[in-house]
Formats: sequence, C-alpha cells, structure tokens
Amino acid sequence: MAFLDDFLDHLRLDSVAADHFQGETRYMIAANHIYGGQVMSQALSAASQTVAEGRYCHNYAVQFLRGGRTDAPIDFWVERVKDGRNFSVRRVLAEQGGKKLLSLEGSFHIEADGLERQQHCDNTVGPENLRDLASYKADFAARNQMGLYDFLVTNNILEFRCQEMPSYIESRDRPAAQKMWVRAKYPLATDQNLQRILLAYISDHNFLRTATLPYRSQIEIKPFQFASLNHAMWIHRPINLNHWHLFDVTSPNAYGQRSQVMGHFYNESGEMVATAIQEGLLKALTADEVVPFSNTV
Repeated sequence: MAFLDDFLDHLRLDSVAADHFQGETRYMIAANHIYGGQVMSQALSAASQTVAEGRYCHNYAVQFLRGGRTDAPIDFWVERVKDGRNFSVRRVLAEQGGKKLLSLEGSFHIEADGLERQQHCDNTVGPENLRDLASYKADFAARNQMGLYDFLVTNNILEFRCQEMPSYIESRDRPAAQKMWVRAKYPLATDQNLQRILLAYISDHNFLRTATLPYRSQIEIKPFQFASLNHAMWIHRPINLNHWHLFDVTSPNAYGQRSQVMGHFYNESGEMVATAIQEGLLKALTADEVVPFSNTV
C-alpha cells in the first residue's frame, strides 16, 4: 500500500499559501516529460481544495500550454471565480519555473436529484474475458517500449484491459475507435473528489492514440509529432474506480494537423458516468523537425 499512498500523495498537493499549491513531478511518460494527465489531475485537485464540502466537479476544460519536466515542482494558482448557491467555479494556472504549463477552468455542483436518461454502449466484451495490459509485456519489449510499459503497468495503481489490440503496440491500420476497461489495483477511498481527480488522470491515458489508428502503418515508418492541445470532461454520475469502468473512445475527425477524440466512461452497470473530448496535434515531421520525443501517444 506504500506505493498507492505515494501515488496519491502527488495528486493531493501541498498548500503553500491561500489558493497556492505545489505538486511533485514523479511520474514521467518518456524522457524528461511529465504525463499530461498528471498535471491536469493535479490542477483539478488544487481547484477541489478551495471548494465547499459537498460540491464536486461536474465539468472542467483544459488548455495544454507547454510540456512539463520531471526535475522541478509545479505551482498551481487558483482563482475563485464564483461561489453561488448551487455552483462554484474555479480557474487554475499551472506553472513550472515561471513557465505556464496548463490552464483549467472547472465547475462544481451540489449533488441533486433530477431527470435522468443516457446513451448506452453496444458491442462490449466484459473485462473478465480480456487480457490484462501486463500480458503484452513481450510486445512492448519487442518494440523497445519498456519505459512506456513501466509507466502503464509497473508504476501504475491502475490496471487496463483492451477489447482490441492495445493501440500502444498496434501496427495495423484500423478504424479510429477502441474500448478499454480500467480500475484501481488497490482499494481506494470512495470520496468523490479523489475519484474524479483519478478519472481526470485516467482520461488522458490512450485517448489521443485513437486518432492515430487509421495511420499506424505510416507511423511505423516515419516520425510523427503528437501533442494534446485541449481537453474537456463532463462528469455525469458518482464514480467508484474500485470497480471496472469502460472507456469507449472514437475519433470523429482529423484535419489540418489536428485530430479530435471523444470518449464515454461507463460503470459495470452500464451507466454513463462521464464524457471526455480532446483535441491533439498529429503532424508528420520532416527530417529537420525530428526530435527524440516525437512518437509519444
């Protein structure tokens, strides 16, 4: 459980002063670059710590401004935009070494009863009938991606099961859609602030990769640059990541070096608990543009 505590500590942040928080940068996805979902979830954590008890995030929107490094902490500055009878709004700016990494604006709402309906997910295979991502270790090794494997499996409190070949190791062109189950490896508190912060962390996992699936044969032979540009999430129902959740993702559009992906999270009962949308850069690089950190999604 020490690993779980360590993982959660970097999401909770330290309070530096009123509306000023600081976070560790322990978990990298490659080279010296921080996983964008970490900074996003930390920004949501900072906002959540300034909101009255009983109000939980139902929507946030993020602009990714610059990639973060692993060798310095990140400061989170919170602006209290609104505190109304039912809603609170917070704006967060994440900075590292004086450089802006990310901006987040989130809205928080009291739990209330109301009208209810949802879209259902079709053609789904249950997680008990799918391979754990850990079982693909040899495939990651064959592609010289053990650093990515360690990030996704060894150093992660989450476990994943993909309905199709995991996009991390996919080499065939296929439609821009994928289904992935996720849950926590260790028992988690059911506090909704924590659960929603973790869902923010998860929502950047394997998301933008969906847009690359029709072009995997090209990506195998030429360098591409990938980067998340913006991200938004709507949280519809309470979350409990102690149980399996399905992330059903499609990419409806790609144009002008930008691609969009959309995903819905469903719990084991088939209830839609959240919706996420992300736009990312997908750019074929020329020889003089190639950098070591190109193929990152």
